[in-house]
Amino acid sequence: MVRWQRLPGMKWGATLLALLLVLGSFPGRAAAAPAAVRELTLEECLELAEKNSPSLKLAQVALDQAKLGLKETKSAVDKLEEMEEYNLPLDFEATFMKDNGLWQAEQQLALAQASYDVAGEGVRLAVTQAYYNLLKAEADLALAEAAEKEAGEFQRVTAAQAKIGMATPAQLLAAETALAQARAGRLAAESAREAKRLALLKEIGLDLGTAVKLAPAPIEKEEFDLEKTVAQALENSLEIKSAAFQKELADRRFDLTKRWYPEITYKYKGAEYNALSAALKLADTRLSVETSVRSSYNLLLAAYEQLGPATKAVDQATENLRLAQAKLKVGAATQLDVLQAERALAQARSNLTGVEQSAALAAAGLRAAALGLSLSSGSGQGSTGAASTSGASTASSGSNASGASAAGGGGF
Repeated sequence: MVRWQRLPGMKWGATLLALLLVLGSFPGRAAAAPAAVRELTLEECLELAEKNSPSLKLAQVALDQAKLGLKETKSAVDKLEEMEEYNLPLDFEATFMKDNGLWQAEQQLALAQASYDVAGEGVRLAVTQAYYNLLKAEADLALAEAAEKEAGEFQRVTAAQAKIGMATPAQLLAAETALAQARAGRLAAESAREAKRLALLKEIGLDLGTAVKLAPAPIEKEEFDLEKTVAQALENSLEIKSAAFQKELADRRFDLTKRWYPEITYKYKGAEYNALSAALKLADTRLSVETSVRSSYNLLLAAYEQLGPATKAVDQATENLRLAQAKLKVGAATQLDVLQAERALAQARSNLTGVEQSAALAAAGLRAAALGLSLSSGSGQGSTGAASTSGASTASSGSNASGASAAGGGGF
């Protein structure tokens, strides 16, 4: 009778065979397919943002809220007038609501409407900024990668020279340090590029895991009449309109306060202070808007002046790289020379992208300012319209609640 003897490796061999059979039945899990890269142009990004932007939806909701606020205010004012007809006493807030509630709600609705009208332009400005920011981050990453390659080759050459006594230990250490710094710079550039990618995807409403490849966005020079643009910005600015509304509101409260309280009272001084502060805020806002427009105009002119030289620098760096590669083929240059030329070309391209970014954002900012958007909110410019609308609507809701409470008899 033959008896099977279990050898030491049989159990593990059977287990391995079973595992291979399982993996073979699920080929998709063995090697995940690489994520598809979505190629996008600036116009495509603008179209996506128009469909997906939450800022536009927020502006619509805020406008609806302001419309409802006006209706509620009318009802509250009617109740207060009825109370007055029955000779029921009204306190200061109720009196102010009765006299100014409708005006206040109408002004807040006008602000909400203006914010809604320019919300789309605000989104376009934010997307344009995010698009060029990512283009610049990609150019900076290409520069950092070229610098790392150059530092790596320099470290390799220095290490080889050190072995035969042509480089000192200090020189080798310096080369290794330079390589480490170049690697750190490349990692930082990768991190910055990823942050800009996520920012763009957020603006256009795509999944944050989407890999994107942006098409270059050539700059077309635009002509702006500075004084005309300044005048349009001062007339249409949402910030100025909001500040003017707050000033008028503070003036009206102060006028009523003067009729209710003597000059020596705390309430009188408080109302006077608020009126003066609102007037100062309006003046400061007008100055800020005009300064921002003029600064953006000067930045645009400077960028246009730099476009030509920056483009020529790229052409020159491209030719230098061609020459270095040709010399390498005949032994008249080293690999390090070629890598240095590649880094110089990446630097020139990064500089050109930065100039194009400045020109595009300055032009987009001037167009937006002429329509009423603020240029002082930086990366959040795209949400300016919606934010202003939301603020106006919230204020309207607050005043309506106060009026409704007064009309309900609270505090009388």
